[in-house]
Amino acid sequence: MIDTSGAELETLRHRITEEQRAILNKIWGHFRDENQWISRRALDERFGRSAIQACYDQLGGNIIRATEEEGEERCQVTFLGVLLTGQGEESEQILARYLEYVRGQYKSDPGLEWVGSHEVEAALGLTAARSRLLRQLIRLSHWWGGGSGFGSREWTVGVPVDVDDIPAGADLRAYIREHVLTHLGTGAPASVAQRPPGEFWFVSNPDLARQLTTDWLEAQDVFQVRAWRSCVVLCGGILEALLLDALLRRGHAPPESAWSDLGELAEAARGRGIPGAETLSMSQSLRRFQDLMRPGLPAHPRPEVTKAEAQTALNAVRVCMRLMATSKDAPEADESTRRDVSSALG
Repeated sequence: MIDTSGAELETLRHRITEEQRAILNKIWGHFRDENQWISRRALDERFGRSAIQACYDQLGGNIIRATEEEGEERCQVTFLGVLLTGQGEESEQILARYLEYVRGQYKSDPGLEWVGSHEVEAALGLTAARSRLLRQLIRLSHWWGGGSGFGSREWTVGVPVDVDDIPAGADLRAYIREHVLTHLGTGAPASVAQRPPGEFWFVSNPDLARQLTTDWLEAQDVFQVRAWRSCVVLCGGILEALLLDALLRRGHAPPESAWSDLGELAEAARGRGIPGAETLSMSQSLRRFQDLMRPGLPAHPRPEVTKAEAQTALNAVRVCMRLMATSKDAPEADESTRRDVSSALG
């Protein structure tokens, strides 16, 4: 198995054999153009079963992986795997230009939520083929925010959660290389390869992470159709789950009253130094969440919710996600803690 720990990308490119690169090229080209991963059967017919199995064994899960869709085994490459294909250097360049564009747009407008294919194509001078390439690179690298839509021709993506971390500079290829080798190489924690898909990979329970990913997409979708109340309810539920998960994963049981009060939960998390909790307070958005969860009580009439309150709730989730995901001191959860979190959060 290729050791990606501490290796430079150019070194890894030289270690790949011509046959391995041909296999990676075939897998990536199929996904790029067909929008789905190629079947293992098709690869076996093209290269031979023994060659494909040897590629799996020699390159490892940081570069090439097996997946299953509708009962059929398919082969996929990771973003690191894409950078090792014949289109690797071109992919680096176009993604670096895109990140520079997003960074600049976000600096000009910190409230920026979305960018679309039309504006990106115009700004970067992309052909239809290179726009399709960029769309798939963004998907695979996870440099996109929630609520993104990847159509066959047009696409819209949310601004990356870690947009504030994109460094200033004329060329971001070094940043891309450092990012991929740090987070996808074997020098990263062993659990990285088994992370749940989506932006909530840092949540200890995979089922909860998947549910939060769905809720986050829905929260941003309903914001786009001006469903402010639904947006705040979804964001409040996400924050509640994140704080409970973080507390329980670190072995801190919150006060009993905090289980039904997001404000008290945030206070308990702040007291335990949970990343992201310090940015929350019993603000209007959190009070709205509590009121919205008790709409039938006479003392809490069904309140109106504004666009600004929904926006505040979305921003609160973004900040928590960013800080929790980039925290250096979050320990890995053991199996018993995972069970506790799963039981507590349903």
